[in-house]
Amino acid sequence: MKKRAVKKLSQIKKAVKNNTFEFGVFNLTVPNTIREPKNLDTVNTKWIPFGEDNLFPQYLAELKRKSSTHRSVLAQKTVFTSGAKFVTSDDGVQKYIEDVNADGESLRDVFKKLADDYYTFGNAFLECVIYEGGVNMYHLDATTVRVAKNKKEVYINPNWRKYFDDESKMHRLPIAPNVKGNKFVVHYKDYEPTFNFYGLPDYVAALEHIAVDFEIGKWNHTKFLNGFQPSAIVEISGDMGEEEAQKMVTEAQKKFVGEGNNGKILFIVKNGDTSPANVQIIKDDQEGSWIDLQKITDQNIITAHRWQPSLSGIVSSGKMNNTGSEIRIAYDLAMTTVIKDTSEMLLNGIRNVMFKYLNFDPKSILIHYEPPVSFVNDIDIKLVLTINEQRAMLDEDLPMLDDGDMFIADRQYIVTSTEVSSDDDDEEEKEITVTQE
Repeated sequence: MKKRAVKKLSQIKKAVKNNTFEFGVFNLTVPNTIREPKNLDTVNTKWIPFGEDNLFPQYLAELKRKSSTHRSVLAQKTVFTSGAKFVTSDDGVQKYIEDVNADGESLRDVFKKLADDYYTFGNAFLECVIYEGGVNMYHLDATTVRVAKNKKEVYINPNWRKYFDDESKMHRLPIAPNVKGNKFVVHYKDYEPTFNFYGLPDYVAALEHIAVDFEIGKWNHTKFLNGFQPSAIVEISGDMGEEEAQKMVTEAQKKFVGEGNNGKILFIVKNGDTSPANVQIIKDDQEGSWIDLQKITDQNIITAHRWQPSLSGIVSSGKMNNTGSEIRIAYDLAMTTVIKDTSEMLLNGIRNVMFKYLNFDPKSILIHYEPPVSFVNDIDIKLVLTINEQRAMLDEDLPMLDDGDMFIADRQYIVTSTEVSSDDDDEEEKEITVTQE
């Protein structure tokens, strides 16, 4: 079975109107407010554009490549959602989940891509190809897919910028349950009020902060290339021609900002002035402000993702590091509020396909999760090891106790008392069991 090839979109620059936010010396660009058309009659295509330029998914993909904090959180959410492995007690299901398509991918391979797209774009698409006796499942790149006006099918285009109006370059597939032919897609989307065709990701309210994160990194990189030299005003005195003055300026640039780098140095050549050359350093008093901005930016990105700082490696104020217990608490909270709901949603779509076309029990497949750190350090060995097992751990030469094959918490002490019979004054020994609290 041949799989239709879907090329990845190259980096796409926006060529539409943008809102420009000026911050310091940088221009931070984010797209206009994202909305869907209310009147479909105004849409002159058979599909609904995603964003005013129809390239909003491409923009989100660019943000993912530019912001380290944003990309890290997306990766963590994807890994946790996919779990360590898929488990089943059904041999037939096990064989299938190890090889779910003609490309030799496992179910977890496809599932991870679906989770990645869902968190990145608020949408994910599972392509299913029915064949005699089974069905192949593929991940469909969300940047290539647009939903039709009738909501019953999708248009797939390898390059929406280049072939926006050329339907001959596109593929059409029905959206389940409107299955026609042997191919269809399952559309997963995040709910968003006023959006009927597409979902939006959690972090959509933090787009500006993600852009700031990238600009901060670019600013630090520029400072590094400039040898961390601050801006300056250089006054050069002397009677010199334009060529000589330019040569002197070039040499000064090499000294202060490095050859080939654009430094923020103002050169003033004062011909006929006999005063000595003067260099006025402009101190960078905003260094601390940039550090604070990075902290605020990181926090806003993480908050928008509904994520936990401990899982992102962000150290809380006043703490040297995040302890194992803090990470596990954060992990449990993330699993409850974000991960498991998403996992079940994605898996249910797959289960429905497997049940309908493979006759597999929908409940026969589960995801096995593993926490990011071990719980072993929090376990009291007295509760899980017997007395003799603990003695052996301390010293293998220690003798084993007769009653050492029990847990300390369950150990009982036997005491003997003498009870005198009132009838015949015979002494009777009675065992009294006292349980240690």
